[in-house]
Amino acid sequence: MSNYNTQNIGILLSYLIHPMLVSFVTFLYLIYYSNILIEDKNLVFTLCIIFSTILPIFTFYILKKNNLISDIDVSKKEERLLPMAFGSLFFLLGFIILRTLNAQMLIQGIMFCGMINIMLAWLITKQWKISIHAITLSSSIAIFWIFGYQNFLIMILILFTLIISRVLAKAHDLTQIIAGILLGIISTFISYSILFL
Repeated sequence: MSNYNTQNIGILLSYLIHPMLVSFVTFLYLIYYSNILIEDKNLVFTLCIIFSTILPIFTFYILKKNNLISDIDVSKKEERLLPMAFGSLFFLLGFIILRTLNAQMLIQGIMFCGMINIMLAWLITKQWKISIHAITLSSSIAIFWIFGYQNFLIMILILFTLIISRVLAKAHDLTQIIAGILLGIISTFISYSILFL
């Protein structure tokens, strides 16, 4: 298989585990299919998706249209800071609205952890390119673990797919991916455990 084909496979896999898609699936599953008691599931899900997925996608579109980012993956380290700042702001606003509506604390916690993780990634990215894919996916894995979905083998396979996809796509080296995985897991466990459990 040619180098071009393997890179395209990595890119395709990367889109399947894109941070915005991971957020969407995490909220979708936990709000509608878990045993969490949520009074107005449709409202809570809509708010979560607006602030974790729709607004960030719209922001990427505007930034790309105005040539503030060169590509939709924001592959240049210095271009990542502005979209990450907006992302952190959106998660903060989502958290505040969920808190104001007295939404389920566990769902508030996911939004809060998203904000903290983006802020930490922003601070690191000022000096060094870390994998946002890895932070988001590993954070979701940590959240599912906290919620009792503790299938270690499946989680390892998902993380292995993440590593392979980002390396094949030539988006990150192994150190940047492992650092993202560790940051996502550790930050989420600490934030969630201290503030929301």
